[in-house]
Amino acid sequence: MEKIMANVAGALIGALWFSCALAAEPAAWDETTFETDRSLTEEMESIDQAVTADAWNIRNGCVPLRSVRRIEFVDDQTAIITLFGKKKVVLRLQRVCPGIKRNGFLHENRGHRLCEGFDRFTVLGGSMTSCRVESLEPYITIEAAEPEGKP
Repeated sequence: MEKIMANVAGALIGALWFSCALAAEPAAWDETTFETDRSLTEEMESIDQAVTADAWNIRNGCVPLRSVRRIEFVDDQTAIITLFGKKKVVLRLQRVCPGIKRNGFLHENRGHRLCEGFDRFTVLGGSMTSCRVESLEPYITIEAAEPEGKP
């Protein structure tokens, strides 16, 4: 009889320990997690649909030069093109073009457009290194969302 009671007590302690362990473990999934993730996914999809090359006046990998207000290199391979209006375009060169940000550049183009794969930028100064445009992509800034309930 003592052996049976010991086995029953052991089983009860084991069941109690197991239920405590489950209760202490945080929930890995709940509906708020799903809603937050889904909302973020929907937001990203809407941005993707709104940001098209045509909306930035990029057609066939080219931007009309009459649309360009300013070209400013942020490093030796990447420039931000400010267009008339509020839109901007990211210009990437095929390779690093040493000194282009610091020394300035000369833009070599064909026609009245700035085109990826054809147009070149030459570094002013001693090196006169020339670099071809690799890509032109819409530039967007992601604004930080304010927490709900705060003005």
